[in-house]
Amino acid sequence: MNAAIALCHFCEAHGPCAIFCTQTLRDTKLEDLNLDNQQIPNKMCLACNSLGKTNAIYSRDNESGATFLSTQIPILPEVANLIKQASVRSLSCEINFHKDGGFVFFGDSSRGHVLSHTFHVGDLQARGFYQLFSIIILMKDKYFLLNIKPFLAEHLQKISTEIQISAQKIKCEEAAKGSPRQRRLSSSQMMVQTPRSLVELTGEKNIYAILHSHFSWILLAGSRFLTEHVTFGNLPWLPPAPSVIRPSKQFITLPYKTDDDQPTEEDQEESMSLRYVKQLLRNEFPAACFCALTGIKIIVRGSPSKAFNFMSCLKKLLPEQMHNVIQIDAQQFLTNSECKIVSVKPDVAVPIASSATFRIDFLDNENDRVSVKWPGEMPNKWPDLLIKLVKAVDEERFTDLVLNKQTRVLVEEWKNKVICLNQAKSSSGLAKLKKVLGVQSQDQQLINYWSPHLQGN
Repeated sequence: MNAAIALCHFCEAHGPCAIFCTQTLRDTKLEDLNLDNQQIPNKMCLACNSLGKTNAIYSRDNESGATFLSTQIPILPEVANLIKQASVRSLSCEINFHKDGGFVFFGDSSRGHVLSHTFHVGDLQARGFYQLFSIIILMKDKYFLLNIKPFLAEHLQKISTEIQISAQKIKCEEAAKGSPRQRRLSSSQMMVQTPRSLVELTGEKNIYAILHSHFSWILLAGSRFLTEHVTFGNLPWLPPAPSVIRPSKQFITLPYKTDDDQPTEEDQEESMSLRYVKQLLRNEFPAACFCALTGIKIIVRGSPSKAFNFMSCLKKLLPEQMHNVIQIDAQQFLTNSECKIVSVKPDVAVPIASSATFRIDFLDNENDRVSVKWPGEMPNKWPDLLIKLVKAVDEERFTDLVLNKQTRVLVEEWKNKVICLNQAKSSSGLAKLKKVLGVQSQDQQLINYWSPHLQGN
């Protein structure tokens, strides 16, 4: 997960600051890093210090090849500045004063988006008998951070509770030795005390190694959440989801096929992408995607093998809930109005092209030559999803496998937006949701088509 996690502390002597940060290093080698470049202030107390200027903790995941590095201050200067700003806000103005520790989301595109969890740690020597800490997660991807907020909140809450329980034991042991108030009023009590470190507060000398393991796991699990969950599958550590009987609605149809002339769907996932559709349709590619995304009927006529390849790529444009692939004959095709993307054999008669019907005909079996007919017009402003899909297809650095993953991420993002909009209880609430989610007027046709099929999700 492309993010940084930091533990922040509000020092009574020096104010708010980040004292421990964990990052993922993928392309940077440890030997190329210089810990002496950390921008650590010269004036520091025990409460502001964790690993020191020249120390670090790192671990490596052999499966993904990612290295997780924990230092007192982020090793990359640009990240250090963002963490510094976020730590000040999380401990001053962006605070949820819930008794069990609250969560606040803040940030912007230039300074990064932050999920902050603020909590109290008991300390009989501090003002109010507690010290203020926060755990912040900073990343650039706003929607990904919001989508996995329940996952992050659950585990950040567990980490803070673990710290609070350890600190509570120390607090009870100190309280048993006498009243904290009496000791403060006693002349033998020093009027000014140095703020205590987290090691002293919890009594755990390996507290930062423990935090490193927690933060590293969250970064690793977050990356798996992105690559697995958004691809219509289950997380690898979760049991398979129970089978759900869906209504018998039909959105995409394929022609009759045999095992000899058509590859499996798994093979298509690895080798075929939307780039194949663009190679066939050329300048008509955006129009075909627009029709698929907004519910304009698409008819593909040609040999089963060619149509199967084409349809397997085209269905990637829609959420899994709209992937009810079936096989029909000519009579069913003529009477089935729910099918929005249809594939038929060359000998089946089809309607003429119109603004409501996008026709694609494979001209021969030897070469991938097609005839595209659609008298409709593209809108002046394209839906946001269409713009991002076309940009991803044009990205030369994307392999077909990477493009497939990116397509699924984009489709899943808009699926989640539509599901959120379905939850709106009033027109004013719907307008606010659209503003938060960045939904524009040009996206409404897509929303109208997807919304009924995503009800109840």
